Amino acid sequence: MLPGETVLPETILTPRPGVVNLLFDSLKKDCDRLLISRFYVSFQQLQVRWFYQVRHLLLCPRCRSRHLIRKGWRKRILNSSRGKLPVVVLQARCKSCGRTFRPINERIGLTFSERYVEELVDKAVLLAVQMSFARSSTVLKALTGASISAEGIRQKVAKRATALRLALPEANDTLLIDSTKVKSGLKQRGSNVYLAIDAKPGPNVAGRPSLKKRLFHLHVGDFAPLKRWLKHTAVKRVVHDGGDQLADHVVYSQRCRWHLVHQLKHYLWQDGVKLEKRSIYQKRLSHILSDPKRGENRLRRFIKALENEKLTTSAGHLKAAEAETFMDVKEPGFSFSTTSPLEREMRELNRRADIGVRWSDKGIESVLKLLFHYRLNNTGEPYGCFR
Repeated sequence: MLPGETVLPETILTPRPGVVNLLFDSLKKDCDRLLISRFYVSFQQLQVRWFYQVRHLLLCPRCRSRHLIRKGWRKRILNSSRGKLPVVVLQARCKSCGRTFRPINERIGLTFSERYVEELVDKAVLLAVQMSFARSSTVLKALTGASISAEGIRQKVAKRATALRLALPEANDTLLIDSTKVKSGLKQRGSNVYLAIDAKPGPNVAGRPSLKKRLFHLHVGDFAPLKRWLKHTAVKRVVHDGGDQLADHVVYSQRCRWHLVHQLKHYLWQDGVKLEKRSIYQKRLSHILSDPKRGENRLRRFIKALENEKLTTSAGHLKAAEAETFMDVKEPGFSFSTTSPLEREMRELNRRADIGVRWSDKGIESVLKLLFHYRLNNTGEPYGCFR
């Protein structure tokens, strides 16, 4: 045999179809065996080197003595996407009180209950934000051979979401804020999900312009957390649908023009306007909102006309939004005057949340926060924001 040649089973060399697949399976098993062996030896050597470098800094957890010696190894099994990795963990003994412990567990994050390599947890979490926890467990086992229970995946998702730290927006960003209800919590109609993102023009993809979006805030519950969060940010411009009074918490607040037209239909119904006539008022409002130069005066006259026709609910709806309707014309710097880029994310939110069962508020918040972090915050390192 020449140097560098690989020893292959005779079954691969027989004249039969599928040689490529047989060769791949054989070499994959060899690589896995080599990985397990090298991981065991390398991890053991690293622990010994680390112990003698920091031994003078270690303290006994019982008596706080520094007189420590090595005392054997403790066997562990770590699950990975490449199979089970047997490892040994260095133990130390205190010469003063006789306590035996494993000092490296705390330093390397390998707690006593930890049974999974982080890369396997990464794959499980990425599956869980797209599908149910039970299905994620099934798919993970089918693709990697490793098994994490549905409850285990749920716990990993909750832990990741708790550790996630989202960046704060800059002063010149335009925040798009919207909310929707999901079937969670104790209320019959569910709880509100508040989402705040920024959208800017991105590069052309396949000859078409794209948008670059970033997630800055997401929570499930009432309006108070969003209000507190806005007070701690330097952002000045916000575009919203009018569901909450955001004008009191930012410098410049713009009402979404699409929502103004769409919501008018509901208020016209409250005023008793017949269905076939509501679209006439909506079209008139749409033409007014598309006229930045004369729009303010035309909107004022339109509100007056509604009042004259005794459509007081519809007039009140537009009068309450009048100060925020043309804010993007008065204050240049708004990247959008509607929440359209956010509506695409709302469809994705509903797809993941509407699964036919009731969530807990904390559970759905964890899943959605990770989902939109992976979708929108293209940091290049998916898990770089976890601390």
